[in-house]
Amino acid sequence: MIDLQGMNKAQREAVTHGTGPLLLLAGPGSGKTFTITNRILYLMEQGIPPGKILVITFAKEAALSMQGRFQAMAPSISPVNFGTFHSVFYHILQESHACSRKKLLGSPEKCNLLIPIMKTYKVEDLGQHLWEEAREDALQILSGISFYKNTGRLEEAREKLPMKWQAHFQEILKVYGQRVKSGGYMDFDDMLWECRELLKGRERVRRQWQDRFSHILIDEFQDINPVQYEVIKLLSREPYNIFAVGDDDQAIYGFRGSWPECMRRFVEEFDARKLLLGVNYRSNQQIIDAALAVIGENRDRFRKELSQNPARADKGNRDSVRQLSFSEREEEYAYLEEQLGAFARQQDREGRTCAVLFRTNSYMQGLAVRLRRQGIPFAMNKGIQNPYSHFVAGDVMAYLRLAGGKWTRADVLRVMNRPSRYISREAVGSGKCTCEEMAGYYRRREMPERDRTRILEALQLFGRHLACMGRLSPSLAVSYLERAVGYGKWLRQTAGSEEKWLEWMEVLGWMKEDAAGYTSVQEWEEAQREYGAFLESRQGNRGRQESWSGQDDRTGQKTGNRREERARQPLGADSPPCIQLMTVHASKGLEFDKVFIPDCNEGIFPHGKLLSGSAAEEERRVFYVGMTRAKESLELLALTGTRERPRQLSRFLQPLSYLSSSPSTSSSNSALSRNSSKASATFSYSSSSAM
Repeated sequence: MIDLQGMNKAQREAVTHGTGPLLLLAGPGSGKTFTITNRILYLMEQGIPPGKILVITFAKEAALSMQGRFQAMAPSISPVNFGTFHSVFYHILQESHACSRKKLLGSPEKCNLLIPIMKTYKVEDLGQHLWEEAREDALQILSGISFYKNTGRLEEAREKLPMKWQAHFQEILKVYGQRVKSGGYMDFDDMLWECRELLKGRERVRRQWQDRFSHILIDEFQDINPVQYEVIKLLSREPYNIFAVGDDDQAIYGFRGSWPECMRRFVEEFDARKLLLGVNYRSNQQIIDAALAVIGENRDRFRKELSQNPARADKGNRDSVRQLSFSEREEEYAYLEEQLGAFARQQDREGRTCAVLFRTNSYMQGLAVRLRRQGIPFAMNKGIQNPYSHFVAGDVMAYLRLAGGKWTRADVLRVMNRPSRYISREAVGSGKCTCEEMAGYYRRREMPERDRTRILEALQLFGRHLACMGRLSPSLAVSYLERAVGYGKWLRQTAGSEEKWLEWMEVLGWMKEDAAGYTSVQEWEEAQREYGAFLESRQGNRGRQESWSGQDDRTGQKTGNRREERARQPLGADSPPCIQLMTVHASKGLEFDKVFIPDCNEGIFPHGKLLSGSAAEEERRVFYVGMTRAKESLELLALTGTRERPRQLSRFLQPLSYLSSSPSTSSSNSALSRNSSKASATFSYSSSSAM
């Protein structure tokens, strides 16, 4: 028997909703899964057969989790239909005998199909690309294809491609589709597209499936894309018993084609009832107020009033939300190392969790390298790519090895035309090759004198640049490579799109900052090899996360910087990692007692330059999602830069100044001022703050 007394008023109204469509706006930590599972029980108590109920989620893990929670509540009840959009639509295609293709394509297989198609087009410089760059182009084209299949918006999909491929997009789209179909393949986007075409084009099949499901419940409705929305419309009929649960303030997957505007369309087209789950059972009131102040700047949203669970004993304190600023990222990392190390050493942290949330993977990996070096246990999502394997990192290290006098044919071939110096592969020969040896090749070769002079001058400059880099520290050498050598300009010319250029420059910037921790290229390379081995050793682990306990896997001995270890209290080898590193996107749906969000600066939050309109609003939603993961404590870290190179604070921090009472004077800040004189606490929030 369902327990309505254990619910708040909004949950009770949602669970007992009658017939017809409902949009349930579920704020962060408001118990939406609890409400959905109880709604299913209520429907069955009203006589709805379990087989008539369809529950759709976006992720397989979410579907399994919700199914497990429901079965625990009602173990003796016949199964309800739980599935992701893709699994449900694929099932419809199979049962309708509309799917003869059995082989599902993953990303590597799709690249293998696409790259031969790309090679049929005479695109400038494609033949000179290394594999990883051709693959980068392929992944961008596949992203455009996926966006088109999920939205039907051709021009927006075309813009996701590198500039040199945009004119060929429609032809590539057609040929790629033919190759996929003729090979008996199907990708996940095909499941959505073909299901829509099936239900639109075959009325008998559409009626059959409308009869099959009388009630459709959809979780994370804000993430729905136009094609999915159309299929849901086709699957339902009067009285349109669609129970859509979501939060437009947490719509952060626009790059995949998600369109929160579908929530407004749902209300308008179905004349749907609206309800708000406004009690946050996760965060204290100070965190809720700060998050609402930020997201309240968005115009295209449903307005909401959210409050802390009134039964919560922990009302928060004036330091529940803090902003700290640092002049350089190294100081920010040092602060995080100090705070995370102290958290890991706490003797009374039973069950308590902590997370550092990043906008992108690059800076997350930078902190992971440092935590491992300091012996601080942590966990991060399994399958994260090694940042040193990125082609930009590979280019940097090739330049530095050449600058150090370690000339190899592979490194010369890799960077000799980055930026372009018009050097041919024939000039490199088959063995070790220096600038002087390549110049000798061009002095002997028959060619126009003007071309000879241009290449010889380029080789001479190449040699001077390498000699200069060889005299610099690793960090200064990377800066010299970016500006004096022109590598940063070459990245911009090669990227094709602003988004891709910013991503590559982020990797380059991270390499520059990472290099600052090393005195020699050899020391840096050794650290890179060690970190790569660490990641590789975790690839076989089961579960969704990679973790490190602070011990060497084989010997059980502490690893990391020994000089630092002598000055540190041991971390407790038998304690599992309580610290999580992840991107904000990966943190969605999770919660932690303490949350740090570093790099709250323009260009990172929001990600990109000169963002406005819907793009800026989505970036603000990403920031809001990160803030609302915190239960008890939220720290927002920003870089001020130096007088020579100032950094701009994120626009998302501006609304928080209105909640500020006075500079924090907590003991933790006192410790900070002793350990990092360049860090400052600029905001704190009092319990009297109101929206």
